[in-house]
Amino acid sequence: MPHADFVHLRVHSAYSLSEGAIPVKALVKLCKAQGMPAVAVTDSGNLFGALEFAQTAQKEGVQPIIGCQLHVTRETSKELGEPRNGTAPAPDQLVLLVQNQVGYENLMRLVSRGFLESEPSEAAQVTLDVVAEHAEGLLALTGGPGGAVGRLLAGEQKDAATAMLRRLAGIFPGRLYIELQRHGVAVEQAIEPALLDLAYAEDLPLVALGDVGALG
Repeated sequence: MPHADFVHLRVHSAYSLSEGAIPVKALVKLCKAQGMPAVAVTDSGNLFGALEFAQTAQKEGVQPIIGCQLHVTRETSKELGEPRNGTAPAPDQLVLLVQNQVGYENLMRLVSRGFLESEPSEAAQVTLDVVAEHAEGLLALTGGPGGAVGRLLAGEQKDAATAMLRRLAGIFPGRLYIELQRHGVAVEQAIEPALLDLAYAEDLPLVALGDVGALG
C-alpha cells in the first residue's frame, strides 16, 4: 500500500479536553484511510489516551508515536527581561515524543510530577531542570510560538532565545527539532525567519508541524 509523505507529529485528541476534539479511534481510521504509516498523539499535559491510542493503532497497522505537549514552568529573570511581579506566568510548551521504553517511562515520570508537584490553581507543569533529569529516550520539539524559544523571539529577545535553544540542545543532544507552524497566525509569520536563522546557525534540524485538533 502506498504511504503518504507526511506524518502528523502534533495531534491533540479528545483527551486534551478544550484543546482537541478528535476521538482516538477516529484519528487512527483517518490515518489509515490517508495512507499515513504513523501518527503521534501529543495531548496537553497528559497521557490519558496513550493506551487506547497504542492498542487501536496497532490493530489498524498504524505506527503509534506516544508523546505529550508538556507544560514547562517559565523562568523569569532579569536576563530574560521578565522581572517577577508576583504573578506566575503561563508555562511554555515543549512537545516530547517517545523513542523507546526508557523514554516512555521518563515521559510518564514527567507527566506524573507535573500533576503531583504543581499548585492546584496552575496547569500541571514541571521545570526545565526536571525535564533534564528525565530526558533520555525522548525527542523534543521546540513548541512553536507557545514554546520558550518562540515566545522569546516574539518578544524580540533573540539572545535569550538563542541561550534557551542551546540549553534545550544540551538537554536533548541530537534529539531536538526546531518547530515551524503555519496556521495563518501573525506571530508564526513574525518569528519564522528568526527560527530559520537559528536552525542554520546552531545546526539543528527543522520540522514542519500542524497543531491538529487544537481549537482557536
